[in-house]
Amino acid sequence: MRKTLPHFLAVFTITCLLWSMVFIPANAVPPVGWSGDSSLAFLLEVNGVNAAESDAANPIPIDLSSDLSIGLQIYTGTNLTILSGRFTMSYLSVPIINQVFDLSSLGEIPENFTASVLNASIPLGSLFGFGNLSLISGTITGAFSFVYSNATSPSVNGTVSEDFVLQLGPTGTAAILSVSGLITVGFTIMSVFTLIMSLDEFQRGIMAARKMRGAKRGSDVGIFPRAVVLRRKPKKGGEKIDKDELVSRVSKAAGSAWDNKRCPKCGKKWTKNSPTCGKCGIDTSSAITFFSQDIAEYAPKALNVIRPKSKVTVGALGKKLRLKPDKAGALAAALVDMGALQTKSVKVPLKKVAFSGMTLAGMYWSWMQLIGGATPDLVTILLTIVAGLVVSVLIGYFMNFLARVPELGYD
Repeated sequence: MRKTLPHFLAVFTITCLLWSMVFIPANAVPPVGWSGDSSLAFLLEVNGVNAAESDAANPIPIDLSSDLSIGLQIYTGTNLTILSGRFTMSYLSVPIINQVFDLSSLGEIPENFTASVLNASIPLGSLFGFGNLSLISGTITGAFSFVYSNATSPSVNGTVSEDFVLQLGPTGTAAILSVSGLITVGFTIMSVFTLIMSLDEFQRGIMAARKMRGAKRGSDVGIFPRAVVLRRKPKKGGEKIDKDELVSRVSKAAGSAWDNKRCPKCGKKWTKNSPTCGKCGIDTSSAITFFSQDIAEYAPKALNVIRPKSKVTVGALGKKLRLKPDKAGALAAALVDMGALQTKSVKVPLKKVAFSGMTLAGMYWSWMQLIGGATPDLVTILLTIVAGLVVSVLIGYFMNFLARVPELGYD
């Protein structure tokens, strides 16, 4: 969000044009507490408070219901020319106001002169509010600076500046009710939820890898877990699948596919250690045959779903073929044993973990600014985000290492 200040600019410009009329000889040094140096000193007052006295621990409280008043006085210790001035206001190091004034037309200003050069107000309600709703809350950093040239050294420019800190709106938990506070809460909840879901997905991948580890063939695993990633040979054309061989291989993989689950024929829950289904009476051997033949019908469709050079998880394959996870896993194991497919990895959300960690690290300073009154600079914010990204990537790669699996298929 970036806004100009037409009202403020007009007041400042008019005031600057009248400088030559309001300069008053002082023949004295500036009072204690003024900012600047021995050549050009100035007093910047925000809502009647000396800006030099404000910092992150002592911000100047402001309210959207009233305008922000700014007063500026200067004192010249030498003959000089003020080349330019700049007024900035930033929120989390993002410039909201960045106004530059060309003052070189004022010409040379004699030494030992003081002037009240600015007495203006900024309508905060139109800048940071929408009706009775505050767009942002927390700390806002500002600065006023001058660039000048001494008459004795016109080729060397000097710069004087003063920073100030404003506390916009309520402090503490009440600041959450602003738009920026609600956005911060939303992003934080989203990042935490994404991180939790990603870690849960990582856990499923690690458990799937443990089941796959040590296997030499797909039949050694039996039913492939959902997280297993299936690949297909990078060649054009479809592989010919022998249906009888596929049924045989699925039968080997499906020996325990419905233990404590459901009958493959009628869908009734299969009673543990029961030799037959309690509803339709089918026995274990016939159930395996029925299960295998049913799955074999989906083999051509599976090869259409998993195209050459593509990667599809067992879970995604089951959804596309409308197969239950055990059937999709048995079909995948059989196709891997037949050389139609290959697997050498499980799905792990490495990018999601990295993004969530980076977002949470970035949200840290947003919370500290919103509730704690912190005023971090852009470098600090970027370093924190990078640190969060690095840590989350390292954690992700460690979990990825735990989820390694052997290469199966393409024999």
